[in-house]
Amino acid sequence: MLIAVIVFSIWKYPFIKTMVEAKLPGVFSTRHVYDEAGILPEYDVTKFEEYTKYILHESDIDVRLVFVKSINSKSIEELALEKVQELGVGGKNREERGILLLYDMEGKQLRIEVGYGLEEYFPDAFVSYLIHDHTRDFFSTGDVTTGLRLLIRMLHHRIREQVLGRTFDPRVVEIIRHRGYLSGGAGVSAVMPAKGERKVTWISNLSEEARLYYTAQPTPEAVYKKYLEWHMAGNPDPRIDIFTTKSKRYLKSLPMTKAYFDYILMQEYGRKYKICVRNDVALLYFTHDPLACPHFFTKTDKGWQMDICAEVRNSGNRVGGVYTWDYRGRNDIYTKNFVDKLVNIKNYIRIIDGDNRQLPVRGFN
Repeated sequence: MLIAVIVFSIWKYPFIKTMVEAKLPGVFSTRHVYDEAGILPEYDVTKFEEYTKYILHESDIDVRLVFVKSINSKSIEELALEKVQELGVGGKNREERGILLLYDMEGKQLRIEVGYGLEEYFPDAFVSYLIHDHTRDFFSTGDVTTGLRLLIRMLHHRIREQVLGRTFDPRVVEIIRHRGYLSGGAGVSAVMPAKGERKVTWISNLSEEARLYYTAQPTPEAVYKKYLEWHMAGNPDPRIDIFTTKSKRYLKSLPMTKAYFDYILMQEYGRKYKICVRNDVALLYFTHDPLACPHFFTKTDKGWQMDICAEVRNSGNRVGGVYTWDYRGRNDIYTKNFVDKLVNIKNYIRIIDGDNRQLPVRGFN
């Protein structure tokens, strides 16, 4: 039996925190990462290979990463099309379900080429936003690996939404604050800034008055509403009292881009949920979305606060199977209080009356 374990912790939505148990004949026969420029450490190449191949198994979508030293006299658009043909990106099916991420090291250019079979999944406005408000920030710091991990994570979530029948809602542009560079075309290109031009950081230095607005609340429901407001305001300063002290310290230690901050909001905004309160802890879980992980709350001297550390500890993200997350808690206060809310479905621990629709697995069945 094949068991893959990959861990890249990043807030409650790790790049992938996976325990996949499956026999995937043929999945590992195709190479997905081509690092001709030597940008990625060997360890990261292996992890990207594993993750993209499990995406292929889960959705039958072929994701390839190509890093070249130079494009010479060609345009990056020309080279991208050549690579799509040369590597047969999306060639395992007749629907052109392939994505190519091409990076030119010399020119610091990034191109994302989307197959015709996926244009409904990834409108150019969405891809442009990810490049300009996420990837540029990480490339400017030299942290290409983390930037790509989170970029693929966001692309993968969009794939899963589409599999569930959620087409891209153009109104999301209002949430992510539409910009003039969102243009059309069969793919998106952009020049990445030089290293040191930007910093990837949470802190936007909210005023003292604003920070006092996002304070602990009398109920978990009120805290969650403040949490959504905080995301909608677009000011990623985690030094606010809707979070526990440990959660604030944890969040401050993580890199964060504007696009990833908005991505967290887009996963949850408008979704239906339930909140169960027992003693001084509470559990929020989603009833019309099988993708979104649960939230945890605790009552402190200040009032009710969100416990992000509990989310990281108790919610494990998975790939390659019928569910995207499962409950990992053992003997902590939340598990003890809500053990009757947990159910084992195909070796995934889920919330018994949450949305437990299973993802159809397209590839190599």
